[in-house]
Amino acid sequence: MKKRRKRRVYHDWSKEIAEGKINQFYNSTDFDIAREKVLARDKYTCQFFLGKWNDGIHKPNKIKIVKANVVHHIIPIKERPDLALDINNMVSLSFEAHEIIEDRNKWKFLKTRKNLTKEKW
Repeated sequence: MKKRRKRRVYHDWSKEIAEGKINQFYNSTDFDIAREKVLARDKYTCQFFLGKWNDGIHKPNKIKIVKANVVHHIIPIKERPDLALDINNMVSLSFEAHEIIEDRNKWKFLKTRKNLTKEKW
């Protein structure tokens, strides 16, 4: 567990997230503590590729053991800011699984256009 500074200010994260301070939340000590609890609960393994969790839309191609390094909110914090620090609303995922769940992996496989001729100057 990494060393953190002492908590100095109390934050009402549900109000601050509703105001749009999401990056401050993800960089906060409160989220760091909740993240560490979730990763320890799931034994630092990706629950998506282990086959224990899916979002109902995406499913893994095959079951494998992958190290988890990302914590995903099951119900997004934009919809329910009051569940931002609830560890029952979080699941441990690998970076690749998180990209699949968030539908950001579809841009990864787009082919780039090659030049027809080699430029010579």
